[in-house]
Amino acid sequence: MSRQPGALRWAVKQSFVRYVRVLAAGTCETSGGAELHPGEVIEFPLLAAARAGGRWELNFAGGVRFIAHHGALDVTLSGLRLDLGPDGGSISIAVGDNRLTIASLPPSEPEERDRSLRWQALLPSLTEAGVEVFGSVYAAGIELAPLDAAVPIDS
Repeated sequence: MSRQPGALRWAVKQSFVRYVRVLAAGTCETSGGAELHPGEVIEFPLLAAARAGGRWELNFAGGVRFIAHHGALDVTLSGLRLDLGPDGGSISIAVGDNRLTIASLPPSEPEERDRSLRWQALLPSLTEAGVEVFGSVYAAGIELAPLDAAVPIDS
């Protein structure tokens, strides 16, 4: 799944990434340890993992910035956090000193494999706040790309 022992691998919204990189002749810039892989998948390294009760909070380093149309389209996703649990969860990003929830996640439990806890093929749905982040191009509730996350057992 990942070259790093703990990471989030997510293509965000593949049609969006392809549009920015190919059709709009824009750029997809990664920073802070995030890396772009084939298939438009971005890997964000695990920064911290915490469990409280049946819920997990996973924080990831790095970010990605999509720029197109000479800067008219400028979307930054950084400070990603997954909140995961048996009753659902969310993806949030850092916006200054605040957090903005951009997508909801279905109920999930990790599977133990290869000395890691893994969440695989989770399908995020865009929130109203996420609609604004993406420039109101997509409607609330639309599915984003599936994501995978891994946490080493010793974290």
